Parts: sequence; C-alpha cells; structure tokens
Amino acid sequence: MAKPIPSRDDVLRLLDQLNEHVADDLESAVLDFKPWEGAKKSMRVAVEYAVCFTNAHGGLIVFGVKDRVRGREEAIMGCERYDLDEWRRGIYQSTNPPLTIDVEELYVPEGILLLVRVPKGPPGKACGTAKGLFKVRVGKNCMPMGPQEYQRRQVAAGTLDWSARSAEGIRLSDLDRTEIDRIRKLIQANRPESELTHLDDEALVRALGIVKNNRVTNAGALCAGSEKALQTYFPQHEVIYIYQETDTEIKARLNLKRPIFAILAQLTETINARNPIKTLKQGLFHIQIPSFPEEVFREAVLNALCHRNYLELGSVYIRHTPREMSISNPGGFPEGITLENILTAEPKQRNRLLAEIFEKVGLVDRAGTGRRRIFIPSLAFGKKAPLYEADEHTVKLTIFDGSFDERMAAFVARRQRAGLEVSMEVLLLLSYLKEHPAIDTQTAARLLQRSPTRAKDILDRLCMESAALLERRGKKRGVAYYLSKEVAKDLIGKVTYSRIKGVEPYRYRELIRNYVEDHGSISNKEGRGLLGLGDSPSDQVKMSRLLSSLCEKGGFLKRVGNGPARRYVLDVKKES
Repeated sequence: MAKPIPSRDDVLRLLDQLNEHVADDLESAVLDFKPWEGAKKSMRVAVEYAVCFTNAHGGLIVFGVKDRVRGREEAIMGCERYDLDEWRRGIYQSTNPPLTIDVEELYVPEGILLLVRVPKGPPGKACGTAKGLFKVRVGKNCMPMGPQEYQRRQVAAGTLDWSARSAEGIRLSDLDRTEIDRIRKLIQANRPESELTHLDDEALVRALGIVKNNRVTNAGALCAGSEKALQTYFPQHEVIYIYQETDTEIKARLNLKRPIFAILAQLTETINARNPIKTLKQGLFHIQIPSFPEEVFREAVLNALCHRNYLELGSVYIRHTPREMSISNPGGFPEGITLENILTAEPKQRNRLLAEIFEKVGLVDRAGTGRRRIFIPSLAFGKKAPLYEADEHTVKLTIFDGSFDERMAAFVARRQRAGLEVSMEVLLLLSYLKEHPAIDTQTAARLLQRSPTRAKDILDRLCMESAALLERRGKKRGVAYYLSKEVAKDLIGKVTYSRIKGVEPYRYRELIRNYVEDHGSISNKEGRGLLGLGDSPSDQVKMSRLLSSLCEKGGFLKRVGNGPARRYVLDVKKES
C-alpha cells in the first residue's frame, strides 16, 4: 500500500535532510523532486508525471529542487516566471481525461517551490497525455503503461467489452455441441416464444453472438467452448465451491472449469442437496422456505460470472455453510456502482455481450431486476437482508439462512395471494420496522438508497393506501413513520404493538424512573428505545431535553459523563 501523499509540512521536513541526502534518496511512490527548467519545459514534465501519478496512487511533484545534488543550498534552485493559473489550465488541457490539479507555492529561504498535487484517478480508468502517452508510477519510477495493463483498466472501467472480442486460440471446432444443445433447451424453457428456438446450430450461435465474423468470441467460448479448450486458453475461468459445516472442516469442494451453463446446472444440484426446506402451514396453504432460495443463489452466481474481470487471474469463490453463503468474484464494481447505490443505480455490464447472451437465454434481465431477485425472496421469508461488500479488486455478496420469521413469511404470502404490492422497498421498510419502533425520512433514504425526497414519497404512499402499511406521526422535523395497527399486530404481535403504542407522554417520567431503579442508569439511546422513539436527530434532541428536565428541580436524575458516554442516574440528594 502506498504512503499518503506528502503535505507541505512533510516537504519542509524532507528539505531539511538535503545536507545528508540527495533529493533522489527522499523520493517515493508518491513523491518526486524535479529541477526547474523554465515554465514551458517544466510544464511538459508536470503533465507527464501527473499522468504517471494519477494512474497509480496519486502523488506530489516538487519543482525547484535538483534531485542529484547534496547540500540544501546547492540543491534548492527555486522556480521563477510562471503563472499558477496557466499551469492548472495547461495540465487540464494536456491530459485525457482532463485532470484538475492543485498547484501551489511553497516559500523557503532559498526560493519558491511549486507543489503539484495529483489525486489518484478513478479505479480501473487510465489517464494519458493529449498526445497519447500513458505512464504509471512503479516504485520511484514512471514506466510506460503496456497494452495489457491499459486493456485491463479499460475492462475494469467498463469502457471495453472484453467478452465481445475474439477468443485467442479458440476455433469453431472447439465449440461443444452438447453445450449448444443445453443452451437451446434453456431458451425453450425460459423463452419459448423466442425465434431463436427455430434456428439450427450454426444460425443459433451467430444470433447469440457466440460466433461473430466467423470467429468465436470470448463470451461464446465461456458459454459453449469445450472443457479442454477452456482449460487451455481460459485458465482464469474457474468457480471454486466449498461447503463447510465448521470453520476448520471442509465437507465438499468443487473446482469447476466448465462452460458457464454447465457450471450453473452442477452448482444448482450440489447446493440444493445441502439446502433443507422448511414448511410453514397457513390454513390450506403451505409455504416452502428453503435455507437458500434457488432463484437467489443462481442470480448471484450468474452475476459473479457475468461481471467478473476476466483479465484478472482470480477465481469465483462460493463458500457455503449451514448459516450463510458468500459468492465473490475478481474485479470491483463497474464504474458508477458503489455500495451506497447498488440497489438503485442503473445496471452496468462489464461484459456486455455475455450479459446479452444470458438475457437471450432467459436467465437474467438486464433491466436491473436482478438485484431485486436477490433481495426479495430472502426478505419475504423474514431472513436477514443480503450483504454486499466490495473494494477495488473484489465484489462479495453474502446471503443468509439463520431462522426465518414465520410472521413475516405468512404476512407476505397473504399479500401476494391478494395481489398486493410486495416490492423490495416495502420489504426493506417492514424488515427495519420489525426491529425498530419507527423510521424517519433520513434513515429511510439510507436504507432504500434513495434521495430523502423520494424516500418521503415512498413512505407517504404506504400511509395512504387503502390497506395502509404505515402510519405517520409528528409534524415537520419530528415526523416519523410507524407500522400501521393491523400490520404491526401481524408482524410483531399485539403485546409488542401495545407496548410501543401505549407509551403516552404522561407515562414517560414513570417509565424512566422504573428503568433507572432496575438498571442503575439510562442513556439517551436506551431512553428512546424505552419510550418507542426513533433514531432521528429530532428524537435524540427530544430525549435529551426530557432527561435534562428530570435533572432540574423537581426531578430525580443527575448527569454522569459527557458526550456520547453521558448517562443519567438517580440523584440521591434529591431523594433525601
């Protein structure tokens, strides 16, 4: 991991070492010293090094210091006859995509230095000069960016569809007729109305994009190439399945290097063999609740195979335990997709042709409904919501079993039979409100990954339906949303609902005193939970004022501690 980009103070401390070291000794992956060679020539150097740094970890270029001269007075030459605005504009115009660079002056006794601070570029994206020069910082050197690294960055950023390129080494004779037949059967099962069902093998592979211009595409090889060809030319195409009943004991392991649809079929059979189903009886209806819904893990596996970066050598890993299943793939999110918008962002395919084949076969929908297929079944059974984790190199999705919620599963089943809406947003809100007394607009916005305005619209709509799911209480900033009476009784029970509903303001004093007598002290958070208040800023302020009032004359509390650690205890003096 690269060091942080040096600050002004860091540079000053390093300059003090120039009597014992030359500047070259002080350079690093994020710092370079350059002599001043006039405004125009130094500007060209700045452009080249800006590209070099932004393609790595970012960095700082210090102009006005000779890099191979020992002695501070001899090494620091300073800069002159420059215009800061011209430098900022010149670097912006000379880089592609344009870089917005911070250029500032640093005054030292020997002269003026120019500090060019370069931010790290977007993950996976390559920046070059306007003349087409691409470099990247490697250690203390700026090295040319080779074609493979440039292509890797294009693929990672989603600007190059690797799956649509011709597969090197793969010939038409390497296509497996068994896999083509498997694809045909999938289309007949999932898209029986599709015209593809009437095509012969040769026309089918061309219509799907498995073959283009008489060459097998990368996507085509992954879907219909023979196992031998895949193992020879696509060593990175591998799915590793591991089943563990404990952290240290592996019960089963599969290393799959087969065509994608063969992998999916084998995984489905393998996982379902360890996927117990529980039955929930609801009158005449029986609800079958698997530990891991098949549509969820199949969608997750297809996403991992479709969105992985095939220029990385890592494998897709599936780790399966009785309690959870995680699916991870090489390559971070495509550009524009983050953990904060994964539920609502417009879909982006890193391997567009591969995604198109999946869609034509009928296994995925590129309209963005795949994420809903992952969330809705789990939430509808009252299971924990799936969890995405990601960094620059890996995306990991974990789906959970645990114990399902009978009340939630029965409630959702009844709504579905009645033809009522059970959207992902509804399920996320209901799941939250099962565990919390109320929700405010800001919390709902974060939960649903929507703007506060859009979140408020969703909450208000759920309050106004004929069979309203929520009810709204409070005014202005104090507005909060609660489960409606009938829904609350179904999801959390009459007793719990009565406790939340029944905490009227005149009982606050009594309940707080009883709590402190039982537990010794109370915090703002505990007080809000006791009185059925939410986590909104207005509820926190309301609770703080209430506890403060009980510390005043006529109250029975006193404060202990400050800030988040503050608690309230019985005031013995007031009691005597």
